[in-house]
Amino acid sequence: MRTILRVLRYILIVICLVFFLFPVYWLVITAFKPAKEWFTWPPTFWPTQFTFSNFFGAKETEVFGGTTGSIENIFPYLRNSIVVGVSVSLIATMISALAAYAIARYKVGGAFLAEWIISIRMLPPIVSAVPLYVIFSRLRLINTWWALILSHLVVVVPLGVWLLISFFREIPREIDEAAYVDGASVFQTFFYVIFPLSAPGLAAVAVLSLIQSWGEFLLALVLTNDARAQTLPIFLGRYITGWRVAWGPLSAAGIVTMLPVVVFAIIAQRYLIRGLTFGAVKG
Repeated sequence: MRTILRVLRYILIVICLVFFLFPVYWLVITAFKPAKEWFTWPPTFWPTQFTFSNFFGAKETEVFGGTTGSIENIFPYLRNSIVVGVSVSLIATMISALAAYAIARYKVGGAFLAEWIISIRMLPPIVSAVPLYVIFSRLRLINTWWALILSHLVVVVPLGVWLLISFFREIPREIDEAAYVDGASVFQTFFYVIFPLSAPGLAAVAVLSLIQSWGEFLLALVLTNDARAQTLPIFLGRYITGWRVAWGPLSAAGIVTMLPVVVFAIIAQRYLIRGLTFGAVKG
């Protein structure tokens, strides 16, 4: 019986891996397929002829109006995504940590404040898009990095606060009390003692904030109107028109868009181990 359950578990794992990884596999092979293989039937699961024209050539994208759809133009959008994503990740992690620590340790706002914060996260982004557009228009921030950074913070901070509240609650209060006995202030206790111990939780919030900001499309579409501040999701949308979708260049641009986040997640993965919070008082 135990062997059967083990086999079924492996089968379920394989099915899940195929289900979640097949879209990524299809994206990668489509980026290396010539245009004639994008819609062949039966579909080709491996390119009969590898091509890099989807990455470097503009032949397939000329129908989109000169260089508008060429992947060579992706770098300004990549720069904007990096600046906005990294800024949102850092700022959101710091704000979430301070807010969550105050709620978890000092009961600021009681249970109502924590529930209200997570309720904001449940609202669709379109609810905040119009008010933010009006506010940023008055502040002359439309089509700037700051418009995207501030608007993305509205979306990602509630989730970060909610995650870190439970994380700080798992850190024993004896650590705070030991720091107070040694003469540390509240801020010194937070930044020099609690902050390093909560590295796994902070890393998780930083990764989730970057991923959320990296893939955000609606607010970027509403708050920006040219390449000075537009991010990668807007660039990807240029490959889709009312009469055609350039699947090859779109897949190539999708790989360029996906890689930075994947690399960042792999680097930060080891910090996601929650064991650092346990045993801190045992020593």
